[in-house]
Amino acid sequence: MNFMRIIRAFWRGALPGLFAASVFLGATPVVQAQNRDEASSRRIMAGDRLNIYVQEQPDISRVYAVAGDGSVDFAFAGRVFIAEMTADEAARKLESVLVEKYFKEAHVDISIANFVEGDVLVTGAVQRPGSLPFRGDSILTLVEAITRSGGLAENAASERVRILRWVPGGSMERQNIEVNVRAILDTMDFSQDQYLRPRDIVVVPSRGEAESRDEFLAMGEVAKPGFHPYTKDMDVIKAVSKIGGLTERADWSSARIMRMRPNGEYAIVPLDLNRLFSAADMRMNLPLQKGDIFFVPSIHNLVRAQVYLLGEVNQPGAVALSPGPNATAARTILAQGGMTQFANPGKVQVQRTAPDGSKKTLLVDVGRIYKQGAFEEDVPLLDGDVVIVPEKGLLGL
Repeated sequence: MNFMRIIRAFWRGALPGLFAASVFLGATPVVQAQNRDEASSRRIMAGDRLNIYVQEQPDISRVYAVAGDGSVDFAFAGRVFIAEMTADEAARKLESVLVEKYFKEAHVDISIANFVEGDVLVTGAVQRPGSLPFRGDSILTLVEAITRSGGLAENAASERVRILRWVPGGSMERQNIEVNVRAILDTMDFSQDQYLRPRDIVVVPSRGEAESRDEFLAMGEVAKPGFHPYTKDMDVIKAVSKIGGLTERADWSSARIMRMRPNGEYAIVPLDLNRLFSAADMRMNLPLQKGDIFFVPSIHNLVRAQVYLLGEVNQPGAVALSPGPNATAARTILAQGGMTQFANPGKVQVQRTAPDGSKKTLLVDVGRIYKQGAFEEDVPLLDGDVVIVPEKGLLGL
């Protein structure tokens, strides 16, 4: 067996040990050098947590989280977009914002407090499809991810492997990056390999697959990942039934449908399965289209959400919000010991801040929900919500 046949045999899953010993161990010094280069020019990602120090005003110096749209809520300066910048570039950006609006001079220093973590999902024609744990300060390439998934399956269309990646800036789209892995292996030219990022999705199609086939693809924390038959009346409830439900690691509130546009990019249709299955909000029961990708992420990709219980509750304070059907106002109050004897359960408030900074208040009749079991009227909670249980006779009641 000649060298190229050995390599091809590995990528069909036949000789993983031989390839790992002969190629990847020999490449270790190169990878280490790449790690050093990457660390010096690493770009800030959504989900990172940053140490931001302002010399002129230390009281606003603290750890800031980078939101999903790539911005930080920077004290009195408001939201500033810094994703895809290096730490030095982001520091200069914040300095310019402070000088423009508040200070005569500003000196800002930024370092990474916690790197974003998020599994890379490898699906399709590989030997062991599934999730690979990954952190934003690590190095993982497409070829390495396929290797760790057991190599390519025998029927893999390796010339058109796709990486689906969030488009920077908060848009609900994913880039579709197509890579000819077959050419990389045939020529041993790894300059065409791609660095992966947390929460990337790698799709390895099978030979003969076409986007027009009458199927949809289920991925992530679902009981039966893979391709499933599509019917004209397919909707979210029917799709969840078809795929056997969700796993215990599923992030119910962050599911989504990914739908390819004519330009090849994937539009993202967000789904809150909490609202659908817990609050019976049928607006979330969206129709699926042929070729859609139904994706349910893992709770391990999240920074645990928090809500705040105030007023006449037995255990007030910050509460970690567990994903799933129980992440609602009435159920959360109940899990925290319920309400005091002085509570007005008919006028519970959920105060919520939108991404644009606007605020709104939702009223929930928790008393009615408890007495009549009307949990379809319950309100699903979001990270940062404030739940206020008023005292009888207060708040104008």
